[in-house]
This record gives sequence, structure tokens and C-alpha cells, in this order.
Amino acid sequence: MTRALVVLPSYNERENLSALIDDLLCVRGVQRICVVDDSSSDGTAQMLCERIAANASWHESVHVVVRPKKDGRGSAVRDGFAWGLQSGEGFDAYVEMDCDFSHQPLAVPGGLELLEQGHDLVIGARYPNGTLIGWPLRRRVFSFLANQLARVLIDRRVPDYTNGFRFYSVRAARRLLELPQRHKGYVYLSESLSYLLRDGMKVTTFPIVFRNRDRGVSKTTLPEILSALGGLLLIARDHRRSRQ
Repeated sequence: MTRALVVLPSYNERENLSALIDDLLCVRGVQRICVVDDSSSDGTAQMLCERIAANASWHESVHVVVRPKKDGRGSAVRDGFAWGLQSGEGFDAYVEMDCDFSHQPLAVPGGLELLEQGHDLVIGARYPNGTLIGWPLRRRVFSFLANQLARVLIDRRVPDYTNGFRFYSVRAARRLLELPQRHKGYVYLSESLSYLLRDGMKVTTFPIVFRNRDRGVSKTTLPEILSALGGLLLIARDHRRSRQ
């Protein structure tokens, strides 16, 4: 059976994490959960440590990495992968997902099964056949257009560049840590995908149900969106140059 490490990048996600971790611990294939918390002001890390100390199943299965300040989703996932690879626990797969229940824990076995079939990266995709629930029209339009742009500029075979529900082989996780991270935040999703495509790794997707967060408030701002678009153009330039 696959032994997967699930990496959860967290910043002020106290109200979501406890319930999400409880759900994930019941999912087939999930061996460990690593929460990478950027010193959340709401006491997320303290809450997690208290539950780990008080709960035997958490003590065996949950690890917390606390970073001194907010440093972006991409680097948080990388730090989670680095911990997993250095832990010596022999994980077969690495999973990244959001902490707000937009990615459904019950979809994890489907992604792991595709990894077992020999893929290096599996993306839980919203497009073309996923289901979007409760997402505002403006966000839908922006996401769809951003992904169409990425497909034109990078590789048409991938339908969803910007969703952070992903499953990695050990080879893929290790390779990403060997390569530099030039972009922070969500745009690193496109950068890391570009790296793996350049290396000729096997990438596939499967449709998911994507539910707009119904707990907490989205932290994505307009400046972050504009920065992500600029970053995408740079990633596409580098991707095309690498192919020449």
C-alpha cells in the first residue's frame, strides 16, 4: 500500500486544520501529515502542538514545521517535501493540498492510484470536467483565462496549471528540491509544473469537485493576482527557451 505524506501549507488556518487533519487520517494511503505554518497570528501552531500532545493518533501521524514568517505557499510545500525526504520514513508519494476544504480528502486515493500506475505528477483538476461549487463568477473567469493562457504559452496537454491539489512521486519531489524556486506564492505551481514537463516526467490529471471555501476568508488579493500573471509570462519564457 502507498505510504503518502500530505503537506498542508498553512497561514491563519486554525478553524480549518483540526477538522481537515481528522478527515485525512481516515483516508487510505495517508501515512503522515506535515503542516508547514508561517507563525500564524491566530495560534495555529500552538493548537496543533496541543492536539499532538493530547491525541495518540495525532502524535504518531502529524508533524508541524513552524517558520518565522510568511514566505509563500510554494516554499512551504518545498519545506514539507524536504522534511519528508529527510525523515527516513520511506514515503512512496507526496501530496499537497489547501487547508480550507476546497480540496476534498476523499479524492486523495484516486490521485494516489494514478501515481501507482507510473505517473510522476497527478493534478486534481477543475478543468475541463471538474465540478465547481460556490465559486464567484469573477474568480471562475479569471482562473479559466489564466489557465488558457498557460496552456498556450507552456503546454496544451495540461488543462489546470493553477490548482494546488497535487500528487508527486518520490522522483518528482526530489527533483523539485534540486531546482531553484524563482517565484513565490501560487505562481510556483506553474513553475514547478514547467520544471517537471521539461524533464520529461509523466504528468496526468483527474477531475475533482472544487468547493469554494466555506470557512474563513480567501487571502488572494488583486496585487497577488497581477504578480502571478507577470510570473506566468516569465515562466513561459524560460520554458520555451529550455526547449530550443
